[in-house]
Amino acid sequence: MVEPITSWQSGRSKLMTAREAVERFVSDGDTLYSGFNIISFSLTNEIIRQGKKHLKAVAGSVTPNVTLMAIAGSVDRIETGYLSGTLRSKPFQEMMRDGRVKWNDYTNMTITLRLMAGGMGMPFICANSFLGTDYLKPEIMNHSRSLMEDRRREDGTIAPPYVVIESPFDGRKALLYPALKPDVAIVHCQRADEEGNIQVWGPMADTKWGFWASKHVLVTAEEIVPRSVISTEPHFTVVPGFKVSAVIHEPWGAHPGGLNGHYRADRSWAELTGFGMTTWESARQYLDEWVYGTEDRSSYLARYRERFGDGLLEVLRVKDKMIPEQPARYGWR
Repeated sequence: MVEPITSWQSGRSKLMTAREAVERFVSDGDTLYSGFNIISFSLTNEIIRQGKKHLKAVAGSVTPNVTLMAIAGSVDRIETGYLSGTLRSKPFQEMMRDGRVKWNDYTNMTITLRLMAGGMGMPFICANSFLGTDYLKPEIMNHSRSLMEDRRREDGTIAPPYVVIESPFDGRKALLYPALKPDVAIVHCQRADEEGNIQVWGPMADTKWGFWASKHVLVTAEEIVPRSVISTEPHFTVVPGFKVSAVIHEPWGAHPGGLNGHYRADRSWAELTGFGMTTWESARQYLDEWVYGTEDRSSYLARYRERFGDGLLEVLRVKDKMIPEQPARYGWR
């Protein structure tokens, strides 16, 4: 539930519900940056509930939330650097084989650099990680299930997935990759203020550039805090409010994933609920009960507690706070 607006929350507030955010900012056919290790399963479930279609998921590594959206019929295109997070699901493998899901597999680094290019307003970026690999074979990036149609230009020709050039500086081979500019980013974070200033700590992988490259940023936050809290530790702010379209107060919004400083990933979740989606039957049962069968994150958590009790959820909560041996000093006077 979104907290009532208090005296410190101004008219610039971007607080809304997950339902409102997805209705306003996610459209059929969009390219979606889905996060890597701070995933918003709350927004994932809402996208499925609203029946969004023909989405393309991009990330350095796509994860089980993309599997969930693909099986539900929301995602049918993937551009990533690592597919194995989704390949544990046999229904997903079947969809890749028969063409219901199309994909291009770059590398973690090239996807991150392409997002960085998008975030910095550059049309392309140079990197040489494909040199000496089979990625340079035409059949690797232009296979029968590839995203060639996504690269179709206005004149009808197909843009290449990369271009090999000679460096104008030393004559050596270099590779250019097109920028990635998603329509929407969905991520969970530790805290945000009502103006959309987002703070994250812990491993972020490509998340920062996923934020900056995306047209709309939708964030579920474990806590909503006053602007003064953000200001006292500004180095944790990964993207400022002017880049953010919606902030949703969703404690446990990353569950069954984890969140640094708050809770660990729920390793028993797949076995308890069928989240592993090893068969079509288990996938449909999971979607029916935990996505379509819940209205929002609050009802999802209520169902969890009803089924498994409070103890199973609370055992995931981080209790011991790590204190640095020599904490950083922030004083400037």
